[in-house]
Amino acid sequence: FNRLGFSVESNGDTLTVTVPTRRIDISIEEDLIEEVGRIYGIDNIVGKKMTLPIKPGFVNKDNRAIRNKLSSLGLNETLSYALTKESNVGLFTNDEFEKIKVLDPMSEDRNTLRYSLIPSLIDIYEYNKARSIKDICLFEIGKGFGKKDSVYTEENKLAILMTGKYHLGLNSSNVNFYTIKGVVEELLDYLGYKNRYSFVIDDLVKELHPGQSASIVLNNTNIGIIGKVHPSFMKDDVYVAEINLEKLFSFRTKKMQYKEISKFPKVEKDLAFVMKKSIPSSDIINIIKKSGGKLLNDIEVFDVYTGSNVGDDEKSIAYKLIFQLFDRTLTDEEVTEVFNKIISDVEAKTSAKLRK
Repeated sequence: FNRLGFSVESNGDTLTVTVPTRRIDISIEEDLIEEVGRIYGIDNIVGKKMTLPIKPGFVNKDNRAIRNKLSSLGLNETLSYALTKESNVGLFTNDEFEKIKVLDPMSEDRNTLRYSLIPSLIDIYEYNKARSIKDICLFEIGKGFGKKDSVYTEENKLAILMTGKYHLGLNSSNVNFYTIKGVVEELLDYLGYKNRYSFVIDDLVKELHPGQSASIVLNNTNIGIIGKVHPSFMKDDVYVAEINLEKLFSFRTKKMQYKEISKFPKVEKDLAFVMKKSIPSSDIINIIKKSGGKLLNDIEVFDVYTGSNVGDDEKSIAYKLIFQLFDRTLTDEEVTEVFNKIISDVEAKTSAKLRK
């Protein structure tokens, strides 16, 4: 300080520094500390250990894995307000809870903490639609808030919204129920829940179309919803899904294990059944899986048809069956025998008929 022309008075561990009027840039204690570092040298100052407790940082690898997977499937991540209007809080859920209102909200549109993330995504959809953007595939990971039995809850949730055309690589197709269902299946399989979850027509929310919606069930617990937004709520063909990540990850048992891809060729066969619209496709798929046994490796729904070639109360669903073994090549006779058994069992156990 003497070298800088500052007058200094020492009183024990305290220094009183008088700054000349020409140094108008120095007005607070930190400015003096900066001068010490500049003249004496920061490298010459010996550091001290922190006296405050240090809390290690946390990176949520699960959320990062979800973001990476959904982004690779062609969806865009969005972030929305946790506050919404009170009328939106009870939508897209059958859970019983108390709303959490803000005591002094800045506006009526942001006066209550949200419970479901889907209304927030619908607001984003409406914003984009007003600007002539029709192909929208979004997802958000965020918090849902509520009060249950006098206890405030804060749950991590994932919401997905898809409408218009779905673009993946060089391919594009119109979004339907099976598009968003496929995205959810890809995600759950990727997270290690393959063959542990199911889509059931139970406990459906009134905001979803009853013929194109389902509950997502894992270990006999409802962890989410999926389906088309009901026409009475929204006229556009908008498909949504929501998963409670707190419940999803509570059923994690072990890390995913590597499974070698079969070196032997697969055999693909297509078939379609005509059935009443009231029959869920999952019932047909369960029968096919049971009848196919170990030879059947996978099932895919690739077409749903309702029109003049079927009855007014009927639909046609086409399935792709993939047969494959991991230890040898299948023969045509083996595949044909199982394929015919699948047709016979479906027709015998349901009212569905093979479409010629």
